[in-house]
Amino acid sequence: MDAKLLTCLRSGTDIPPPLVPIVYEYGAFLILRDFPVGSEFGIDYKSWKTGDRFMGLKMIPPGVHFVYVSVKGMPRIGFFHNFQSKEVLVKKWSKDTEDLDESIVSDEIERYRSNLKNMDGMLGPYPYDEYRKWYSLTDFLTQRDVDRLNPEKGRISAQAELESLETKMQRESDVGCTNKVDREHPKRMRFADEEGLPVMEVKPGFEIQFTLIPQLPGDRGRKADHSIYLQRILSDLSVNEVLAELQYAFVCFLVGQVLEGLEQWKNMIHLVCLSPSSIGGQKELFLSLMRVLFFQLKECPKDFFIDILSKDNFLTTTLSVMFANIADSKADDELKKKSANFKLLLERNFKWSFECK
Repeated sequence: MDAKLLTCLRSGTDIPPPLVPIVYEYGAFLILRDFPVGSEFGIDYKSWKTGDRFMGLKMIPPGVHFVYVSVKGMPRIGFFHNFQSKEVLVKKWSKDTEDLDESIVSDEIERYRSNLKNMDGMLGPYPYDEYRKWYSLTDFLTQRDVDRLNPEKGRISAQAELESLETKMQRESDVGCTNKVDREHPKRMRFADEEGLPVMEVKPGFEIQFTLIPQLPGDRGRKADHSIYLQRILSDLSVNEVLAELQYAFVCFLVGQVLEGLEQWKNMIHLVCLSPSSIGGQKELFLSLMRVLFFQLKECPKDFFIDILSKDNFLTTTLSVMFANIADSKADDELKKKSANFKLLLERNFKWSFECK
């Protein structure tokens, strides 16, 4: 799809009628087979209850999108996908596993492609009135980032696929370890936490491949400087990749309703904001971080996200340190001005007070 056309579509307004045929021709299609009527289907920042004729979406703009479903009020199941112009992506809902079935052959995709015109009435249009919001939340995300961060199974779920520690040990054992009770093994092996609950871990292939953020030591105020840990991460990832992961984590929580996304988002912000020695050499990181946070806070529902962060004053405390560190640093005027303006904006919009001790 032409770059100028994409820019126009990101304006957040309805598609001008003369452009509709062009968007239809160059947009992507998502076919969802056998999906239960009355269930939730969503893409990016919008979801619907499906009708009896629903079979998917049309006119999807190229780029990274997040598709998700929920049946019978169950936790959302979703996936990131980098749609290509004119692509036809086919998914099938399995009643047996209550999950999305990936076993779609190429011949079936071509059959749907040749029948798109006849299916037009069963395909809803992509919600371009929300596209501007979505793009502002994911403009750093690329195919490479999706490949790096996605679980091996490709599925993002608010309900983690877990296994007990004893099951994991049995699976990984090379010496025939068993958890079966018999004469030779009269007691079943059990692991429990301090409260007596089973120790559970995410099954292999279902973990989101987030960058490991170390347990940061010491003070969380002005005396803290975690630049050494930030620089280690930046030795493996570019600034854009760090920001892309921040956006990925935010979407996982805000749209996918995955708590792990919130924790990674908080850990990354904490690390960057409390790395004052990096301010001078990482100007673009701090400038872009403020832009990313601006759109994230602007687009998220206040009762859903802001209240969660207000419980422990995480964001106000962390940003207070960053604002104070930038103001006292030898950073250039552009960064200091952007930081001061961002601080005033948050104070005005959210009635937050940034006082750093």
